Amino acid sequence: MNWQTERSMTPTQYKRIIKALGMTQGGAGRFLGVSVRTAHRYCSGEAEIPTSVALLLRAMVHHGEEPAVPQWKRAA
Repeated sequence: MNWQTERSMTPTQYKRIIKALGMTQGGAGRFLGVSVRTAHRYCSGEAEIPTSVALLLRAMVHHGEEPAVPQWKRAA
């Protein structure tokens, strides 16, 4: 598979790739700039994984990049 042409991602692929990148579901949400709930919905199949997310995650794995996951911030 050529990561540049594979535009869709299944929930199973999403879960495998965030694990390969060393992220939790919540960490993936923070990294991607979406809510933790949205990240969980990507994993469960309740929400479609955007093409941009699929391409970014695959590019990171292909190039050996590690995500810089922002720290969780408690609401005031």
